[in-house]
Amino acid sequence: MLNPSHLAGYLVLGTLGGYVGMKLKIPAGVMIGAMLAVIAFKVATRVDWTLPRGFPFVLQVMLGITIGASFQMEMVRALTKVAVPVVVSTLVLVTVGMILAFIFAKSGIIDSGTAYLGTSPGAMSPLIVLALESGKDATVITCFHFFRVVFIILTMPIIYRYFFK
Repeated sequence: MLNPSHLAGYLVLGTLGGYVGMKLKIPAGVMIGAMLAVIAFKVATRVDWTLPRGFPFVLQVMLGITIGASFQMEMVRALTKVAVPVVVSTLVLVTVGMILAFIFAKSGIIDSGTAYLGTSPGAMSPLIVLALESGKDATVITCFHFFRVVFIILTMPIIYRYFFK
């Protein structure tokens, strides 16, 4: 049963978690903090509140607006300077993701669509939206991207310090 207080509860938890993530200066801390706060609450209380049907639409619109608003003409000029590395790295990442997806699907671990979205490079939010819209296992895809983001956040300072300074 839909209850407006469920949405309010998630919004409060997410806002608090996002604030903590931001204050701790975690990369993508607002999103990760919000996600961890809601997950921790759900695990601790075993409560699974239902979100309103239209909520994912609102989030997708907001995500689209955020991405669109972050575009600057300067990006076009920058892309002309780094077009080759951008294209090469994108093709390599997508190809490796497709190979891994093929292996995971052929081994029967997960279906091919879920495997492809899980191993695809990119931002977690849009890929989870694609998972929901395509009927793929959003939980599994979230696990892939969540682990990858957390892994990068935890290892990035070490890798940077020892390999790029």
